[in-house]
Amino acid sequence: MFKDKKLVTLMGLSFISFFSTIWVRKADLMESRNFITAREIVFNNEWLVTTLNGQYRFEKPPLPTWFTAIVMKLTGNFSDEWILRIPVALCSILLIFFIYRMVQELSKDDNLAFMSAFIASTTFMLTKVGAENAWDAYPYIFMFGSITYLIKSLRSEKKIYLFLAGVFLGASLLSKGPVALYGMLIPFLISYGITFGFKTLKSNRWKIAGYLAIGVGLASVWPIAMLIENKDLFLSVMMKEKDTWSSKHVRGFFFYLNYFLFMGGWIFFSVATFLRKWSFKNENKNKIFKFGFIWTVLTFLLLSFVKMKKERYGFPIYIVSSIPIGVVLNYYLNTDWNILKKFDKLLFRVQSWLLFVVAIGGIGLIFWKRFNMFYLAIPFIILLFTLIKSYSENKNILKQRVIYLTGLSLILVNSSLTWIIEKDIRNKKSVSLQSLETLQKNKKSLGIYSSDFSIDDVWSVGQNIYPLTEKTELPEEFFILSKDSSFENKDKYSIEYTESYARFSDSNDLIYLYKIINK
Repeated sequence: MFKDKKLVTLMGLSFISFFSTIWVRKADLMESRNFITAREIVFNNEWLVTTLNGQYRFEKPPLPTWFTAIVMKLTGNFSDEWILRIPVALCSILLIFFIYRMVQELSKDDNLAFMSAFIASTTFMLTKVGAENAWDAYPYIFMFGSITYLIKSLRSEKKIYLFLAGVFLGASLLSKGPVALYGMLIPFLISYGITFGFKTLKSNRWKIAGYLAIGVGLASVWPIAMLIENKDLFLSVMMKEKDTWSSKHVRGFFFYLNYFLFMGGWIFFSVATFLRKWSFKNENKNKIFKFGFIWTVLTFLLLSFVKMKKERYGFPIYIVSSIPIGVVLNYYLNTDWNILKKFDKLLFRVQSWLLFVVAIGGIGLIFWKRFNMFYLAIPFIILLFTLIKSYSENKNILKQRVIYLTGLSLILVNSSLTWIIEKDIRNKKSVSLQSLETLQKNKKSLGIYSSDFSIDDVWSVGQNIYPLTEKTELPEEFFILSKDSSFENKDKYSIEYTESYARFSDSNDLIYLYKIINK
């Protein structure tokens, strides 16, 4: 691996892409669930039967939570979200490795493999979801790895490839059930069969059967254990999850056409890739483009048939589409400017204008919001002058620089602008109170009860919150968490003191913690 300079470069760029934003955003609902469950795994020393705020957690398989719990165990840190996002960032870097290896296996062209992986490592949606430690990235990362080694197995007699493919398949199923089986593996098998021949798949049917057996066998251990633990509850949760996919977050069929917007800097190249007919002199490149194109379209269609849609659920489309876009950009890199058509030349001019906007906008935003940190603008100034200088040089040099600077501009934005946008613009808070999240490192010694709390609050206070009802048996002293600023019930409680908090570090919403003595 370390002898492959292109791969080493990719790993370095990927590290910056995925690690530069893990400390910026606060945990959302899905991340909070993952973090709380991991915290309870470590506190309770119970790794198999997972819980959320003390209740069974059967909705999601536990592998992503196990990774988070391992980080908590190793570091002793249960509150710093950036540390708890390390597992997903590392797995995202692994995804870039898989993309490089898959395209390298199919094309025997290191340059094409580099370009496809470079696009993936600098695509906005991939760097965003790949730095959020929920469940969404894991199943598709492991499934792509599984498919990478399945391809290697189909083209080799080495049994280790089949074993690795099965292990990653099992990891995918243990991350979010069969979602990646449906959203990535099925369209892969169809596109691979159409492009390279279904005879290849048929002649390797026993390998594929063994691959499925290994993966499903490994993934079956946890659900079987949960059936033994509490069969009725487990089955009821599975039925509820099935209904959720057809009743919540229902969106129109073409919802994932916002794919082009979330490609970030690659938006114009991605539009050109999918809205134009392409033909290359190299027949193998034609096959790889066809394979990636069909795989992307089928992935889009299968995901679109599912009623429940969220932007991050389109994650596999961005992974797979890096292959056909990579073929197109590799063609551009290896084709003389004078041979390109008018459309292609216009495309590069438009893309260079986009880079000018990014450079000037980055400089302006830094001087506007963070003038005392003007040094952050230096990379954008370099980007601007590089573009200006390129226009006075050979057009082939301009073409190459525009392609590579498109990816590097995303890294620049991630490493210097994202936190400014998040903290100074999107989530500017005027309340000067401490946030509830400070309790994570200053836990209350007494139990906390509430009748109007959310899972986000459970993560923020750093301990379980007990539901408060008329039937709840209360201790002599305890805390009540409430959004009500005038909370009082003198018949039952005596309020010793009240603490006020901003509910979130980036929010003006207030929440109150009452120290109660039970009469």
